[in-house]
Amino acid sequence: MAEDNELNREIAATLLEEQGAAITTAENGREAVELFQNAPQGTFDAVLMDVMMPEMNGLEATRAIRAFEHCPPESGIPIIAMTANVFADDVKACLEAGMNSHVGKPLDMQVLAAEICRQVRRHTALLESTDFTKLGN
Repeated sequence: MAEDNELNREIAATLLEEQGAAITTAENGREAVELFQNAPQGTFDAVLMDVMMPEMNGLEATRAIRAFEHCPPESGIPIIAMTANVFADDVKACLEAGMNSHVGKPLDMQVLAAEICRQVRRHTALLESTDFTKLGN
């Protein structure tokens, strides 16, 4: 989870951990990208990304993760925007940057948990249906 506001980060992490999630946190987009790039493949099931952060915002961080993965958003790790920016143009910018979905702040934990589950299920089904033996041929 990339979230620059310490209190928001701690509350969201605690609530998600109470639901059984294992959470790794980053204070900004740059740190999130570094954590993702340095982790073994499959370490993370999803990325929760704030949009407005110092050093590297969530849109830039998402683009960097997608470039690192070398695949389109629909086949890469699910990236879910968590932001107070909820206008149609804001949601569009998140999707255009490569995020898979958008959850508005203040966070409704039931909505966030449902969206995480939906995105992880979609991604898992995609991985299970892919014939990796044909890649690279």
